[in-house]
Parts: sequence; structure tokens; C-alpha cells
Amino acid sequence: MLKYLTLIAVVYFFYWLIKQKIRNRKLEAQGIVVEQKGMRPITLMSIVMVVMYGGYMIYFLIFETHPS
Repeated sequence: MLKYLTLIAVVYFFYWLIKQKIRNRKLEAQGIVVEQKGMRPITLMSIVMVVMYGGYMIYFLIFETHPS
């Protein structure tokens, strides 16, 4: 299940990234300067992936290694 959620997240990330690039190029063609603020998108995605897999690892260690 986690691999499908990861795949969906990666596909949506690239869709969003391409949409942003196209939007920024259209604005630059109109003469509007777009300034990058905050974290880069790939940094944000890597943080989300680390948290997601870290959470899964903790869940697995707590609930799957100790049979009830």
C-alpha cells in the first residue's frame, strides 16, 4: 500500500513541478519576474518521503515485531 501512495506522490509532484515551470515561463514572457522563495520543491519532497518511510519503519517495529 505504501508503495502505491509513494508512486502517487511522486507523479503528483512532477505534475505540479512541470505546471509551475510552465506558469513561470509564461509570466517571464510577459515581463514579470518570478522570485524563488522558501524551500526548493525537491527538498520538500525529500522531507515528506523521509518522514513517511520513517513513520512506516516505526510502525513496523512496534506492531509487526511483537506478535499479540
